[in-house]
Amino acid sequence: MKKIFTFAASALMASAAWAGIVTLNLNKNINPESLQFNDNSIWTECYNDVDYTWMEFGDDKGEFMISHLIDGEGASWGGYYWDGFCPAIGGDKTDYGLPGAAGTWTSNYGGCMAGGGAALVDGKIVADPAKPYLVAYYSSWATEGPSNQVMFADKNGNTSFQPVGVYVCNHPWPYYGCVHGDGSARAFEEGDHFDLTAVGVDANGNETSTTISLIEFVNGELHALNDWTFFDLSSLGTVEYVYFTLSSTDSGAYGMNTASYFCMDRFMVMTDYHTGVESVNASKQVASTQYVNMAGMTSDKPFDGINIVITSYTDGTTTTAKVIK
Repeated sequence: MKKIFTFAASALMASAAWAGIVTLNLNKNINPESLQFNDNSIWTECYNDVDYTWMEFGDDKGEFMISHLIDGEGASWGGYYWDGFCPAIGGDKTDYGLPGAAGTWTSNYGGCMAGGGAALVDGKIVADPAKPYLVAYYSSWATEGPSNQVMFADKNGNTSFQPVGVYVCNHPWPYYGCVHGDGSARAFEEGDHFDLTAVGVDANGNETSTTISLIEFVNGELHALNDWTFFDLSSLGTVEYVYFTLSSTDSGAYGMNTASYFCMDRFMVMTDYHTGVESVNASKQVASTQYVNMAGMTSDKPFDGINIVITSYTDGTTTTAKVIK
């Protein structure tokens, strides 16, 4: 499914190539105009039938579209359903279930095992309870298109983009369910795993994917991504949108028994488009080189660890590569 972005019709024109990293910022609201949260720290409009099929965030660098209610074109069935992403705040890590019982998870689904949104502080990603993040509910039953979709349009209205990565962590419901069971899910045993897959879809409908394990039981121990962890999406290439799915070894005839939630923040894309460059120089020379680390920081020198290297040339073209210092 595609939608025309709000600002694309009035896209700015430029006379030079522009390339860079744009990071999803939930404080830069377009639709809704502001985020309000209830007493459980969940977005107040999560179950509202108002047109929140897509949420939109961005500025003059570009606009992200985040799916909230794909199935039913925005109908929440009277306030009882949503799929996709829902903003939350606070980072509640409380276990609202009991061993072998679901407890009160259905009204306390705004938590985040990291303890808050992914904030960039002194070059490092830390959890900030005052910063909003996205709770993702994956619906394998959605019929109107994949739930949990992310789209992006740059400042010139281009809707193709290159995903760089995103920060993810566990939601409390599946985590505690894997620890002690929750009535539907059983406690994990040796060899069990709960995985998050990102799927990139290009302009021709071709798909590429990459997977990260959120929870796994290995060598007698449960390992879980309970801190904000960078999920590298650069292998997806140039896409029109990205969607996410969840899978678990604890599944039955009706799908996963593990609660199908995860948390997400700071989705990063690289835009690399030529705007108004008509001629190509006979001798191609490097005009500039930019390094981007996994926190989205940029520099003219490489950072320690993984870098996305953006090289711009005098003919208006750019190339990208991933290197490790």
